[in-house]
Amino acid sequence: MARLILVTGGGGAGKTVVAAATGLAASRRGVRTGIVSFGLSQSLGRTFGLEEPLFPATRGQPVRINEHLDIQELDVQEELRRGWSHGRGSLAALLGEGLENVSAEEVAITPGLEELVTLLRLSELLREQRYELLIVDCPSTTEALRLVSSASALGWYARRQSSPARKARSGLLTARSCREPGALQEAQDRLAAVDELLRDPAVTTLRLVATAGKVSVQETQRAYTYFSLHGITTDCVFINRLAPGGESTQQPHVEKLQSVFAPLQVVKATLHSSEVVGEVPLEAFMEQLYAGEDPVQPMVSQAPLGFSKEAVDAYRLELKLPFTTKDDIDISRREEELVVRVGAVRRNILLPRMMALLPTVGARMEGDRLIVNFRKERGG
Repeated sequence: MARLILVTGGGGAGKTVVAAATGLAASRRGVRTGIVSFGLSQSLGRTFGLEEPLFPATRGQPVRINEHLDIQELDVQEELRRGWSHGRGSLAALLGEGLENVSAEEVAITPGLEELVTLLRLSELLREQRYELLIVDCPSTTEALRLVSSASALGWYARRQSSPARKARSGLLTARSCREPGALQEAQDRLAAVDELLRDPAVTTLRLVATAGKVSVQETQRAYTYFSLHGITTDCVFINRLAPGGESTQQPHVEKLQSVFAPLQVVKATLHSSEVVGEVPLEAFMEQLYAGEDPVQPMVSQAPLGFSKEAVDAYRLELKLPFTTKDDIDISRREEELVVRVGAVRRNILLPRMMALLPTVGARMEGDRLIVNFRKERGG
């Protein structure tokens, strides 16, 4: 199974350069690598020094950088146009009826569709086994969070809509709403497979890119918390655009990042005198980031979310939520799901069958981990 590395951070932090340097470093080790970006910026090709028109006629196609490295800047409309006749049934199944007579251009404005198309494309790339490493250059922490939460959110939506009671009331997501037999199940299976891989720390890790400023420090802390809530393992933080020699105004923020993210690896990268564009500057930058170390190897092995059995009919859920206190967290139970909210971000955690049958009997914080206990009531 291919390794998957997500790269994200605040605006102007240098996410794309970090993603490009990571991919180049892996390819120099002979690892078959693909870098995929999505969003409107479309700057991945320019980072590698590719000469492109401002508005290229051919968009979204893979481009070969070297023997072991391809890049692809996803374009939602192009992906839909190329695969619309085949993919219409799957999208109709996931989004509901009414897509049969809708064009690819019209459906491209559907909220959340960019994340859905990106996830389905990742599913294809992983299934094809063309690459040993896939790097996703995410446009911002907000959009990256939407990406990783979309698969589980759509799974939750599909479970609700496909329940017998809901289907009887609304008639949604029936076989008649799909042009292709089994389209709903196929789409659900593909998204569920990607969702499982995103939350497997042996497969997927997140690398956060920050700058040495107060706003960036706080944004990076929030991102770490929110991605942990969604079960994504962060294995490294890069502090980018540091002034050579170290400016006194930046140093307190560097120390803050190193302190609050310990024992996570925090890597510093200095600001270049010119823009990092082309393979030669990228090679120098990748040496700053990895210093000859393997960029593919996960730097953290423990997943943020875990389940364990403590006794007969007694189970425990652990969820890593750094930088939070019990007052920041809201927990509720909804049938087979545990709903956890931190700030404006919520996750519906589907409980294993044996835990779903048991009541929730208590919750507490132990360090940076939320502990929720499930136990059969006495006499029950």
